[in-house]
Amino acid sequence: MKAAIRYQYAPPQQLSVGEVPQPQPKANEILVRVYAATVNRTDCAVLTGWPLAIRAFTGLSKPKLPITGTDFAGQVEGIGQEVKDFKIGDRVWGFNDNGLESHAQYLCIAASGNVIKMPENASYEVAAASAEAAHYAINFINKLKVTPGQKVLVNGELGLSAQRQYKFFTI
Repeated sequence: MKAAIRYQYAPPQQLSVGEVPQPQPKANEILVRVYAATVNRTDCAVLTGWPLAIRAFTGLSKPKLPITGTDFAGQVEGIGQEVKDFKIGDRVWGFNDNGLESHAQYLCIAASGNVIKMPENASYEVAAASAEAAHYAINFINKLKVTPGQKVLVNGELGLSAQRQYKFFTI
């Protein structure tokens, strides 16, 4: 399969697209054919190893994972024998800020990991583009200790239209 690879921390110009073996799911994993992934600010940090603190999670002197990518949307094409919550054909999306090797045609991820089924009406592109944003929005809302009845402004862009959306939610 084709994948974006690098074996050292480097700028984007040093990425290459190469052939690597297709992963095979372990007992607790699903195999996903990737239909959409983004390049986000977390990918830039994982790629370059900067800020240096990221290396505590991604590898001190060189990246633990040679394939880049932290988010994805795709379809389940294989399941390990212990997997109960997913089936072949499920549309799924996920994110892991330490890296998922999602800049590839296929990836394997633990069924209990950062992966969920996509909403019926979501496109692969919209699902992949919302993964990092949703991750940080939920974390910041939790850090703010929002209580029931408080209003929260969620400001961001989603989807291909690039229209800025402002929404108030009551928690």
